[in-house]
Amino acid sequence: MIKLNKFAFLAVLIFAGAFGFSQLVYAVTPTLSVSSTGSGDSVQINVTGDANSSVILFYSGQQFTNLGTTNASGTFTTTVSSATYGIVSNSSVHITIGGVSGAQSPIVAWPYFQATTTSNLTLTQTALLLNVGQTSSVTASSSSLYVLSNSNPAIANINLNANQITISANTYGSTTANICVVGSTTNCSNIVITVQNSGASQLTFSQNNFSIVSGQSVSVTISGGAGAYVISNNPNSTAIGASINGSVINLTATSTSGSSSITVCTTNLTNCGIINVSSTTINSTAVTFSQTNPFVQVGQSTTVTIYGGTGTNFYVSSNSNPSIVQVNITGNILTLVGGATTGTSTISICAYAGTCASLTANVGTATSSNGSVALSQSSVAILAGQSSAVIISGGSAPYTISAPNSSNIFNGVINGNTLAIYGVNPGSATASVCSSVGCTNLSITINGANGSINPPIFSQNNILMTVGQQTTIYVTGNNGYYVSNNSSSGVATVQITGSNIAISALSAGSDTISICQTGGQCASLYITVSAPVTQPVVVAPVAPVTTQPAYILPRYLGSGDKGDDVLQLQKLLSTKGFLKAKPNGFYGVGTKSAVQKFQKANGIKQTGNVGQATKDALNKIWASTITASSGTSSATSKDQQISDIQKAIQQLMAQASQMQGQ
Repeated sequence: MIKLNKFAFLAVLIFAGAFGFSQLVYAVTPTLSVSSTGSGDSVQINVTGDANSSVILFYSGQQFTNLGTTNASGTFTTTVSSATYGIVSNSSVHITIGGVSGAQSPIVAWPYFQATTTSNLTLTQTALLLNVGQTSSVTASSSSLYVLSNSNPAIANINLNANQITISANTYGSTTANICVVGSTTNCSNIVITVQNSGASQLTFSQNNFSIVSGQSVSVTISGGAGAYVISNNPNSTAIGASINGSVINLTATSTSGSSSITVCTTNLTNCGIINVSSTTINSTAVTFSQTNPFVQVGQSTTVTIYGGTGTNFYVSSNSNPSIVQVNITGNILTLVGGATTGTSTISICAYAGTCASLTANVGTATSSNGSVALSQSSVAILAGQSSAVIISGGSAPYTISAPNSSNIFNGVINGNTLAIYGVNPGSATASVCSSVGCTNLSITINGANGSINPPIFSQNNILMTVGQQTTIYVTGNNGYYVSNNSSSGVATVQITGSNIAISALSAGSDTISICQTGGQCASLYITVSAPVTQPVVVAPVAPVTTQPAYILPRYLGSGDKGDDVLQLQKLLSTKGFLKAKPNGFYGVGTKSAVQKFQKANGIKQTGNVGQATKDALNKIWASTITASSGTSSATSKDQQISDIQKAIQQLMAQASQMQGQ
């Protein structure tokens, strides 16, 4: 039969030539050869067949493209890119001559081609949510791509152009496209495409695009649509586990790395949304707070600074009682808003790439400003980058500090009854320091830092005076001195002339005066004013009556302080058996331990710092010691009486000298 066909074919040709039918279509079978050429994925195509006829290339099953037209001799040559058409190595290809239904060449294997991308293929998105008629693009890590499969091509069209994958939504439903690198059937990545009806709104989530530490879980609230919710697709459940309970999706990181784009829809698939989550290992930096037991007034707000984790990326993991307190996070600032009722709520805060920590918010009512809370000073003036400590007393612990919108000026951290103020940037703010029964205000001024200028230095900064007395101290520094703050102007006032600071004592009490210089650097004067006492003149060797005033601590004391007041404290503690070490005027570990023993013996909270309650107890002891010595003075010897008279004269002379400003 084959030979007969050939002879019949030749007979037709001879007959056509004899009668001049030059336009008769040849029945010659076209040929096709393909070979790699040049560099990259270039393939040369060589075709022979009928003259001046179209050349159609068939590849990847039913896909085809018009390559061009044969010349007058019936040959055609061109070079194409494997990636351009997404032709896989060793796949079957053929051509037809003269149209799609024209004469077909034998099938040949496409040349082997290995894409230059050797790493795993990655896509900028692995899940898409589109409305009918919408188009979206996804970028791939390789520019040599082909579509290995499209599970439901009627739902969406997939078009490739270098590393850009364009998806066009056709109709309602979902499909999965498997995109591969040319030359491989394993270096691939899936895109899950969900198409909603035109005009349908997407579901929203309380948080999105975040990380979960391996082994931990996060609950996210779903909103939108109608009816119940279901998980339509979770392409990487080995990294992120997901389950839905009502309108809450619970996400759990089940590996130390990986991510998933989880599609959530209503049960009727009318409305959908995609939540992107990744898993991560635990960050070595723990999450901490500026205060762990913040107090929030009913209907008011307070802020807490979050530290640790990675950068300023934090989220609320849980809130045990959202009806008591609402929680918002902006950067590393946690804002707590008290509800209409009192109570407590435990709030868990996590870093997007790190650990979690909890704080307990107390919502209650507070008395008016200055209730029962007292501060060692009512104002603080420091440089940016410097810190200052304020002692809190009164009320009941825990204490809290609130200064909305001031985190860029200062940070306040409370540890026990000590409030540490850290200067961040120049500016001023008012902080509210509260306990569960009241609040008081603290004025804070942060001045600009100048590294080349030191703070001013005083000839003395702890000054003891009596009412009506005036004295002058000296200041050295950068000139241009001024009073930044006077915590108790009714106790003492100052007047600055050049480098001389004249101090006038007005009434009994304590006062802290902040003095600054050009450039913003400041330092504080601590002034204690006592009531005037008249010393008696001894005219006969009779038993004297001592009227010397009890010693009064000029300031609150704590670790690191030094001076004569610390020495007096140590002497008293040593006399009473609380301090074993030799008094040296420095408030160290031994002194702190002795103060704690004293506080325990006197029923005072054992902070180790000398606050108002501890000062009162110490002053009573000093007063009783002086009274006791006065009652026994009649039993002293004549020599002792003379010595006492000499000491009294020396005290009078020293007091007169001090009143003259020397």
